[in-house]
Amino acid sequence: MTKNVTPEQTRALATLSIFIDKRKRYVYVDRFTKKGYQIGQKDLNFLRNFSLRFLLALFVYIVGFSVLSIDWWVAALTAIGGLVASEVLYRIYFLKKLPEVTVKAEDAKNVSWLSVQINEDKSKLRNKLMTFGLLTIISFVFIIFANYQGEYLFTMAAFQAYLFFYTGVIAYGLFKKN
Repeated sequence: MTKNVTPEQTRALATLSIFIDKRKRYVYVDRFTKKGYQIGQKDLNFLRNFSLRFLLALFVYIVGFSVLSIDWWVAALTAIGGLVASEVLYRIYFLKKLPEVTVKAEDAKNVSWLSVQINEDKSKLRNKLMTFGLLTIISFVFIIFANYQGEYLFTMAAFQAYLFFYTGVIAYGLFKKN
């Protein structure tokens, strides 16, 4: 059972693929299998930390490639290997112990990045779009310099792709709201 949750907290949970059902339970929706799992407060904290696995993999890649001067492909394989290992442990260890819950298609659709952006306040959405747009432009300038120097091109291209994707999601949410 949960306490009353504000709309801001509900949107934050939706970015983690979590919604609150009619019985006031936290329900996690696995995006790949479309199954729902009831989670408790302790599991919610684990899920918040686990959602940072992509940033951790990016950190491993950047440190390996930039600081330790490992070849880019070795650093990338190490980061991808860590992601795969964490995903396997997550599915075998964490999800197997949670009770399954029946999830309606409409509820599963409402816990995506896109639905969160569409439901966001218009002024906040504009601010996010301007911020990520500016970051995208700045990183594009850096990628031009990286290409000129011949170093860090792969790292900057991966970061640029992430920024383009997330800025596109925000822009789509803003235009869908109009």
